[in-house]
Amino acid sequence: MKMGIVKMKRREFLYGATAIGALAGCSPKGEASSANTAPAAAPAAREKASWMKDALAHGEMIANGQMTALGQAEIAISRSQKLNETLNFIVTPTYDQARDVAKGALPSGPFAGVPTLTKDLQETIGVRTAYGSRAFMKNIPDHDHRIVTAMKAAGLVSIGKSATPEFGFLPTTEPLAFGPTRNPWNPEHSTGGSSGGSAAAVAAGVVPMAQSSDGGGSIRIPANCCGLFGMKASRGRWPDSDGTDWELTVKGFVTHSVRDSQTSMATIAATDRGLPSPVLAKEAGKKAYKIGFATKDGWGNEVHPDCKKAVLMAAKTCADLGHHVEEAAPAYSVQPFNDAFMTLWSFGAKQVVGNVSKAMGGKPVPHEALEPVTWWLYKNVADKDPSVLEAVYAQFAAEREAARAYYQDYDFYLTPVLGEPAVKIGRIDQSGDLDALFDWMRSYVPFTPYANATGHPAMSVPTLWTKDNVPVGVQFEGGFGDEANLFALASQIEEAAPWAHRWPDMA
Repeated sequence: MKMGIVKMKRREFLYGATAIGALAGCSPKGEASSANTAPAAAPAAREKASWMKDALAHGEMIANGQMTALGQAEIAISRSQKLNETLNFIVTPTYDQARDVAKGALPSGPFAGVPTLTKDLQETIGVRTAYGSRAFMKNIPDHDHRIVTAMKAAGLVSIGKSATPEFGFLPTTEPLAFGPTRNPWNPEHSTGGSSGGSAAAVAAGVVPMAQSSDGGGSIRIPANCCGLFGMKASRGRWPDSDGTDWELTVKGFVTHSVRDSQTSMATIAATDRGLPSPVLAKEAGKKAYKIGFATKDGWGNEVHPDCKKAVLMAAKTCADLGHHVEEAAPAYSVQPFNDAFMTLWSFGAKQVVGNVSKAMGGKPVPHEALEPVTWWLYKNVADKDPSVLEAVYAQFAAEREAARAYYQDYDFYLTPVLGEPAVKIGRIDQSGDLDALFDWMRSYVPFTPYANATGHPAMSVPTLWTKDNVPVGVQFEGGFGDEANLFALASQIEEAAPWAHRWPDMA
């Protein structure tokens, strides 16, 4: 099935979106709305609490002498110690190392001295990097990953390694090695994955921004689940990437503010692959954009009502801002793409098994060393030659061409991030029927992987909170290298429908 470009009359769209927008803020007497406004701290408290400020404000306080880097590190460490027992977002604390860095000479820059977290998928010299796996619980790298080197050069002060599912394979963060990471908004629910530890820590006000990575939605999904902003950059934008055609994963940060994300890309990424600057002059972002949107997945299935409502609310906000919005989707080949993505995903697990065996001197990998999901993926391709990946890459090329054609007519593509709001802890049960689990995951994560395959940028923007007090965002995808216009739109939405004043009760 192909997702053809379909359109709805503008009058019909505006009528429907207006009705949804009106319903979002009210409900019949005695009934709870499914799009609640989350509790916010009192204005006086917001003014006094430095941890509630974004990362650039943290950097400004250090630069102008209001606070020291060590003082900020101590606040982050203290909040981590208080909240990690409940939320489980840090798997390897580096508090003493953070204090040493904060006390030392720091480079100049907007994030110098700002506390952060490093995802447990990125090697850090002298610090355990377990990749969320029991197989690497004693792994102490002798080198820094390129993104870690870039973070250190920017003066960021990492207070620990943040939780991730095993090897980042799942859209929730519940590694058997460390236990589940819980959502600060509702601890019964998931933070999403795979950057779930980073998102939980930022949402809880432990650090103002945290390093993340995205190979199929792993920045956007946790941002969506935790009420944060998350930008998955164009392929080749960040320093870990060589910009090759089929490299799926890019690095980045989850943040409260759009400006933190944009500044991190303009400074920490700082790669030169011929990509346009992610920063636009203010006047350049004032054009009227043409935005297509979808509320169904590629197979034509309805998403959860709250996810659909979020899209229509965001679409109405964009229309109110003067942008042209209509129902229109790229002509992606949905089933062939999903089959191709699953094949590549499975080869990732096959590579993991090979690496673990190599680390064990070539011995067979004990079944208990890896999680059932990793083995399930491995078995999909255990007897397949890597030459089958040529068909995968050909399919991705077809999707990239579909995206290229779409962005000749549209500036952005608006969709849900997930097929339903953040699920409860334990929904991904590795002791059950894994075939059924992966069938469900296709409906849970039907939107985000396309941008990884095509290399296009995409962002998650907070939109509403459900009756269970779980955040729900929306995804905007843009043309290749066009982060600047995505950031410009995000900044407009941030001003028109702000979210940074919202904090979970436990924060």
